[in-house]
Amino acid sequence: MNIDNTRAAYRVLDPAGFYGPDDTLYTVDEKGDPAVIYFDGEPNEQLEPMNDLARDRVKVYLEKLDQLAREVSQKTGKPYVERPKSLDGGLAMASAVAKAEMSVMGRPHDNSQIQKVESQVAETGNVNPNKRGRGRPAKGSLAA
Repeated sequence: MNIDNTRAAYRVLDPAGFYGPDDTLYTVDEKGDPAVIYFDGEPNEQLEPMNDLARDRVKVYLEKLDQLAREVSQKTGKPYVERPKSLDGGLAMASAVAKAEMSVMGRPHDNSQIQKVESQVAETGNVNPNKRGRGRPAKGSLAA
């Protein structure tokens, strides 16, 4: 694949696709591979950078999100955990989350608030069309 390094190129990671500013949905190419697009606007987390210009724009975008999240955490008084900036940081965060989830594994789930909906629909209409009587149905009958 030949990518022009003068424009930001991204691979669309979201299986649902990416709507461009021209209202075009970019999902997969002719071969069924994720679409690779040139996009000059602000990227999102579902776009994988394919060249250095795109990586720089994604980095700026993620820093903007971190700054906005810091401001929200200060206003709400809640602690803020910064996003990992590298693969190693991401792996460390994922393993910490996995360890936290493993500490509650094996505990029986409380399903007391969950009930299965049983469908009880009254049968209406004529079940056997060959035994249909002639004329209009009687008033008050269930036949439609």
